Amino acid sequence: MSSLTNTSIRLYNSSLVWHENINVVAVASFSIVTALLSLAGAGSVLICSIYHRRVFYPEIFPTFHLALADLLASFTLIVSSATFLSETSDDGGAVCAALSGLVTSFYTSAFLLTLVHALEVLLRFRKRLKDGMRLDTVSVSAVSSRPMYLAYAFSWLIPLILAIVIIIKSQGEFKKKQCSLCFADFRFDGESCWNGEEAFVHDMARLVFLIPLVMVMVVNMVLYLLIWRTYRLVVIRSGLLSYHQRQEERLLRRKTCFYQAVFFVCWLPSIVVGYASFTDGYSMYRFYPGLVIQIILGPLQGLLNSIVYGWKRDSFRRALTERTSLLSTDRTTMSVTL
Repeated sequence: MSSLTNTSIRLYNSSLVWHENINVVAVASFSIVTALLSLAGAGSVLICSIYHRRVFYPEIFPTFHLALADLLASFTLIVSSATFLSETSDDGGAVCAALSGLVTSFYTSAFLLTLVHALEVLLRFRKRLKDGMRLDTVSVSAVSSRPMYLAYAFSWLIPLILAIVIIIKSQGEFKKKQCSLCFADFRFDGESCWNGEEAFVHDMARLVFLIPLVMVMVVNMVLYLLIWRTYRLVVIRSGLLSYHQRQEERLLRRKTCFYQAVFFVCWLPSIVVGYASFTDGYSMYRFYPGLVIQIILGPLQGLLNSIVYGWKRDSFRRALTERTSLLSTDRTTMSVTL
């Protein structure tokens, strides 16, 4: 009887492990499909910008950096997920630690670069409005001001430095397949994967991803509200509120809401699941539907960014083919900077 009971328990545990592995394999497979779409979208922006030699045009420069971050994030996610699917043992080792760190770094850079894009828009609005839209005072440099070069540098370097620290601290053996760092998702049942210092390191890795994500989501909303306010105040001070200006204001609001909607759609599920992963009752399989939604929407960021920041923007498309920057022309419209 005891032997029969032990056999039943072993069969049940084997079935459970098989079921758990099938679940994480499905999630990893979804991530490859969605990341491939983003790889294509971001790649199209990069290729066209380079082919037309317009990388340093102010209408394209922020989008080029964002597309580059999206492309690198998508590529490393594909490699990471493919490595996870091809593993024959539960030991991901240094390779998975490195891939996990790079995925986190490039996605965090993409978050920060959406913030830089919004800041560029605000600064250019203020400059153009302050200068009264005069042709001789409009700057056509790649960035709105020299300090913005630091913003771009920090957006790349800070996540990379944090990722290197995490990579160094994260290397080790894993107890089961779903604990592998090549499984780039939120994520694991922490108590069953790590304890002590290892658990602390992986908690920090999740925070390195979550904190910039939430910060960018909030600060972007503030920046776009400031853009609305700046435009409205200058129109009122000019004493003119024509039909054309009302149309421009509606277009401005629609664009900024669209940018934010894309960001929320892609990353709100990750915030919810990421927050839940720090709670006592968290179980990866209990939140499996959330994990699937997250892994479908999150990696789509590159594709959606290439559309809303690139191909859907009239100023981006025109800048690819016109001989001079749109900002160097005497245009009355303000949407050219957005």
